[in-house]
Amino acid sequence: ENDNVSISSADEALLEMLGFTTIGNKAFAILQESEQKDDDDFLKNDRDFSSTIVLFDHSSCYHDSARHCTFEVLSHSQNCINEIVYNHKLTVSYQNESFCQFPKECSISQKIMRRLTDELVYGAAKYPSDRSYETIQFTKIEKETCNMHQRRELTRIENFVNGHKEWSSLCHDYLAKVISAVCGKEMVLFKEKLNLKPPGGTGFAPHLDSPSLRIALGDDGPKNFVTVMVAIDDMTEKNGCLRVWKGLWNEFNHVSVIEPEEGGDPDAGGRAGAIDPSRVQDDKFESVICKGGDIFAFNGWVPHRSSANASLFSRRAVFLTYNPANEGYYHDDYYSKMKEKREGFQNKLKTQRNLDVESEMEALSSIPRI
Repeated sequence: ENDNVSISSADEALLEMLGFTTIGNKAFAILQESEQKDDDDFLKNDRDFSSTIVLFDHSSCYHDSARHCTFEVLSHSQNCINEIVYNHKLTVSYQNESFCQFPKECSISQKIMRRLTDELVYGAAKYPSDRSYETIQFTKIEKETCNMHQRRELTRIENFVNGHKEWSSLCHDYLAKVISAVCGKEMVLFKEKLNLKPPGGTGFAPHLDSPSLRIALGDDGPKNFVTVMVAIDDMTEKNGCLRVWKGLWNEFNHVSVIEPEEGGDPDAGGRAGAIDPSRVQDDKFESVICKGGDIFAFNGWVPHRSSANASLFSRRAVFLTYNPANEGYYHDDYYSKMKEKREGFQNKLKTQRNLDVESEMEALSSIPRI
């Protein structure tokens, strides 16, 4: 496929609903012309800053020779980013609310974010990653009868930065500079997660990140974390946007959490950070309504949650966790340890199932024969 005319699955579905699929490339060209105008306006407005636009042409590096793909990402110099952060008082906002939204000068083209996401979703063989699936239930009208169906959907991709040069450049360079400017110190990538909430996809319960992030490496790993979220699709309350509880949150002032299950699933009950339901105040959570490409940051003690996706299209976003460089670089160690924990839990389940089968067979053998 030609990356220059690729669009998101949501756009394709919309075109089909509108009956534009029959006009082929013309519909794609219309969308591209609109997106290119947005990008041109963005770059035009950016000339007020002493920034540098860097075009990474990786087509000769790792794309098929038949494909030509140019990665156009806005790469401000560190000084320029520092100026933007200072002018918009982002550090003050982050210190007072443990959360901040970056201005449009820092946003990334939605077209770029969609393409990078699609490459991971549809390029599993080419770009190694850890992938998680969810069973989605949905209703379908068949012969005037409403029936319940279910399907397996890819809902999360992790550990993909090392295998994708453009994602690596974006996360280790540009976004690392952006969050370093806000924190006032050099920050390095700890982990990455791409959430692909499909229609009907569930949300996540109120929780804190830091307790769970510390579990994998314990005292041998970093202690302080900040998460950078880049929206890929527009976020609305209907499609299950991020919701945050702003405040002066830190290790010594945070909402109480539930102790994780001993030996539980490291991605569910065995994961630390779930907030005690009695401490959840719904009216404190604010919805993060934004456009694709917008960037936000919040520290590891901010309570956050999301609802199910009640829209017809996916709601995708990437969450990148950083830690101070002076605490060390632990990206690969984290995923190695998490792989060990996940495999250990799966082996535990397998052993338990085998024991259950043996017990059942023993019970059946004790039944008197007639």
